[in-house]
Amino acid sequence: MNVTFEKKDDLNALISVVIKNEDYLENIKKQFKDYRKKAKIPGFRPGTVPMGMVKQMVGKSVLFEEVNRLTSEHLYQYLQENNIDILGQPMTSVEKDSITDFENYGDFTFHFDLGLAPAVELNISIKDKLTRFEIELDKKEVDTEIKNLRRQNGKLETMDKSETENDSIVLKMTEVDKKGEHKDGGVFEQEVTVLPEVVKSKKVKKQLVGVSTGDELDINVFDLFNDNEMVIVQSLGIEKEAVAELNKTFKGSVKEIRRVQPAELNQEFFDLVMGPDAVKNEKEFEAKIEENLGAYYIAEAEKQLEAELNLLLEEKHPLTLPDDFLKRWLSETKPETYNSENVDELYGTESVVLRKQLVREKIAEEQNVEVTDEDINQTSFAYTAQMLRQYGLNNPDPAMIQNFEAKNREDKGYLMRIRDVVVDKKVLDKVKELVTIKGKKLHVDKFYDEVKKFNEKVSK
Repeated sequence: MNVTFEKKDDLNALISVVIKNEDYLENIKKQFKDYRKKAKIPGFRPGTVPMGMVKQMVGKSVLFEEVNRLTSEHLYQYLQENNIDILGQPMTSVEKDSITDFENYGDFTFHFDLGLAPAVELNISIKDKLTRFEIELDKKEVDTEIKNLRRQNGKLETMDKSETENDSIVLKMTEVDKKGEHKDGGVFEQEVTVLPEVVKSKKVKKQLVGVSTGDELDINVFDLFNDNEMVIVQSLGIEKEAVAELNKTFKGSVKEIRRVQPAELNQEFFDLVMGPDAVKNEKEFEAKIEENLGAYYIAEAEKQLEAELNLLLEEKHPLTLPDDFLKRWLSETKPETYNSENVDELYGTESVVLRKQLVREKIAEEQNVEVTDEDINQTSFAYTAQMLRQYGLNNPDPAMIQNFEAKNREDKGYLMRIRDVVVDKKVLDKVKELVTIKGKKLHVDKFYDEVKKFNEKVSK
């Protein structure tokens, strides 16, 4: 048995494995004997089947499995012993033909192409300066949050007339022609619900405020839905291709007007939002809201810092990958997803993720990042709690969280995904120690201006 390694360049190599007759002969003879003892063939007692017949029946498959087992075993053993870091998996060479005659019991030579992982040298230091924003709140932010919570937990009532932008209007929408009559084949009495406060057109917004049940309005349908093609399609129940053919003028008949009566600031509301007896009065409720908002904006600021850290790591480590090899590997191992027509486009996303992963692995190795069971358990619990909050459970009971978490763990890939989250968080925490981070205080609005500028920079 012999393994040879030939490096073509920094990112590609050829590895060859030679399996000789003596490497596999004894083992397949043993397998033939074992099969002979168990074989039930008409006309022969167990153990008396001629060996020639055994070889004729199973010889090729036994040889194939044994040779492939030895090839794989020694190939990966060589890579491990020689610290050769590869990307993807070895692929049958397209330049050198392997020698694989399974009809005879001779020698075999397999040639494989390898995609080599690029060398990663960390290029971050205290000279790299970033900002951790410290968001300042004012009473307006607290009042707005309380107002939103009261609306979210309020009661929906039907009204005869709309009075504010917050009243939702149920319209029966009909597409009309220049004469104001139903357009032949056009949309007819499609029921839609609109909220004036989200409409950008001042003219349409003004049309919707002050209307009464039964009123009819001539409305520019594109202005009503803010020129959002997807919203138009979903609201009017039409195909995407039909949007371009729509007449802009629709008649909207007011079917219903709905208004949310905000929840009262009482103990029932406090308990609903904060949990039973968490606060006793309005003052304590406001203080808790301010505390929660503060924690939320600290998390938002940290998320923004980590986004900038990710960009820094990407810009400082422009790794080159064995692109052609990886595209071929993706196309051959996942043909249901990648093909000759889309692999170039999809590979762009895959390569970004791979570069990020390689840099993370290097940082984890150099900074001795370790993941414990406790890390995984805590992250899993927090992830499940956040998931429940997104479904409207503001204060999920710990027993409920544990129950849902147990169900999450039934997914085989769940804990691996949680582990990746832990590693990513720990790596970024280490990076924060390696660079210079200065604090900067600013108001909420200014903070989101900074976020917008950053996102525009990244999208260019």
